[in-house]
Amino acid sequence: MPKSPVLTKTIVFSCFLASCLEIYDFAIFGFLAVVIHKNYLIFLDEELALIVTYAFFAVGFVIRPIGSLIFGYIGDVHGRKTALVTSVSLMGLASFLMFILPPYSVIGIWSCYLIVLVRLIQGISVGGEFTGAIVFAVEHSKNNNAGLVAGIVSAGGACGVLLATLISRILQHPSLPEYSWRFAFLLGFALALMGYFIRKKLADSPLFEKQNNNKIPLFEGLKLFKTESFATMCVAAANGVVFYFGTVYLGKFLQQVKTELDLNFVSILVAIIVAITLPFWGVVSDKVNRKIFLICTTLLMGMYSIVALNLMVSADSMFKIGALVFVYSMLASMMIGSVNIFAVEIFPVAQRMSCGSLFYSLGMGFVGGTVPMVASYIVLVFGTDPTYLSVYITLVCFLAAISVVGVYLKQKRIKLNDYS
Repeated sequence: MPKSPVLTKTIVFSCFLASCLEIYDFAIFGFLAVVIHKNYLIFLDEELALIVTYAFFAVGFVIRPIGSLIFGYIGDVHGRKTALVTSVSLMGLASFLMFILPPYSVIGIWSCYLIVLVRLIQGISVGGEFTGAIVFAVEHSKNNNAGLVAGIVSAGGACGVLLATLISRILQHPSLPEYSWRFAFLLGFALALMGYFIRKKLADSPLFEKQNNNKIPLFEGLKLFKTESFATMCVAAANGVVFYFGTVYLGKFLQQVKTELDLNFVSILVAIIVAITLPFWGVVSDKVNRKIFLICTTLLMGMYSIVALNLMVSADSMFKIGALVFVYSMLASMMIGSVNIFAVEIFPVAQRMSCGSLFYSLGMGFVGGTVPMVASYIVLVFGTDPTYLSVYITLVCFLAAISVVGVYLKQKRIKLNDYS
């Protein structure tokens, strides 16, 4: 029986919403750094408090692999739907806990410990949420538009950053009560609730339903797909570094250097461009060899990064900075547009969530999600010379490109052997 177009759109929308929720809840910590300092880290000076706030931001990412192990197994053995309904419920719980969390002035240092607990819950949830959402959407789509579907779901992440930016600015307006920032997390809870009820009504992936997977999928996957697993970790790291540097840290860094200019638009510009163009680049990746396209775009992103920050710092007008940020955003979108579908389709259905989610989370968690904290530390140690930040981004991108070359050569060799 053919799938209803309305049902397919509902599935893609639910996965788009999940992506938006994940990135919104993570990014909001970065944009509420001043509020976090004022309410929970008042015993630290502002510079150190910023690094600690970004450490809170990173905790959720570092714990992601644990969530991937849990939800990857659930998704491959018990169903994608079961994994996604459970993970979005956990995310909603974490958002609600942050909404009601007492400040340092009420419960002292315990408030910091509880923030870490909230981030741990979010990290475990996201470990199965983001890649799982892409898997769920792609497995309900046609083979010739998998890139488009993955691009739409990935665009949800950029929309999440954009929403976090706008909500944080609105709720921190001087005319509003001091506690208004808490409603940012209440919104996250509402989005999770919406995602829960939408997903409860959906059927599981038709490709999963054809499987009879009683083994431990991760172990089976690691025996056969070591090169693919390493590549997934590397491209996820590049994805996280490029995206979170552009949407969370770049604007703060440029404002620190170019104090005479108002550069609050930088994060919004990056998020808008990536959100709008990701589906387009997903379509492009459907029309070409996806691995070659990913190799080229990742190399371009790395090469541009090595010069772009220096040009931004030396630029003498907002227009020039805006133009450079625009190019950065377009290259980031080109790369990200094929990263997420690459991390899904290189694994067979039986091991897709276990291997794809785990190694995506390892790269995103230990490299991508720690970008604001690492970048802040680099600036603290080496000053505002952008060279060190540029080299950091470029090296991660180049490693990702090399890893994809490894997958491309392996699969080409397997095809040649099949015809020998």
